[in-house]
Amino acid sequence: MRRNYIGLAGIAALAIFAFSGCAGATKLTNVWTDPQFQTNSIKKVMILGVAKSSGIRRTFEDSFVAALQAEGMGAVSSYSLTGDGPVDSVKVHAAITQSGCDGVIVTRMTDKKTVDTYYAPTTSYVGAPGAYYGGWYGYYSMGYAYTSSPGYTVQNEVVNLETNLYRVADAKLVWSALSESWLEQSGNPGGEIKPFVNQLVASLSSSKVVTRGK
Repeated sequence: MRRNYIGLAGIAALAIFAFSGCAGATKLTNVWTDPQFQTNSIKKVMILGVAKSSGIRRTFEDSFVAALQAEGMGAVSSYSLTGDGPVDSVKVHAAITQSGCDGVIVTRMTDKKTVDTYYAPTTSYVGAPGAYYGGWYGYYSMGYAYTSSPGYTVQNEVVNLETNLYRVADAKLVWSALSESWLEQSGNPGGEIKPFVNQLVASLSSSKVVTRGK
């Protein structure tokens, strides 16, 4: 069964791209490559980030393009040719023809949930004058020798993304990666984009989909 990348692109107006918090922990949970794929058979790819925020989409696509170009692969951001907002099949086809891309990489969110992590109270010894058995003052001072911090809860978003590479000629899926990111609800918006992109490009390289200098 052939998978149509245009169908993924068409839901851009409905999805919320994951990167909304500061840099957290991101990992690729599963990577698949078509066993019949020939290394470097795709020369130039269009990057399409499914995002409700045009700013996040631009940052993601530009970061991905730069990382791929550093590996010697041709790449172009979709927004630079289709503009911001929802992307339909007509816009995508026109952009592919205009840019000469023979591959399309689409990243979209598959799941998002909020997780509360509780950190228990901690006690630490900070030192005090006098020994524990050195009379009443030694005993008294020990009351100040230990300090405690109250327990607290940190709220994080756990976001799952899917990134697929499709060959334009037959719309066939040739590479796919699932990822999971833990994002804190504060800090630099979009701060996880670059580390995430670097992991994707490293995986593309180790999967022999992209080879440096080719």
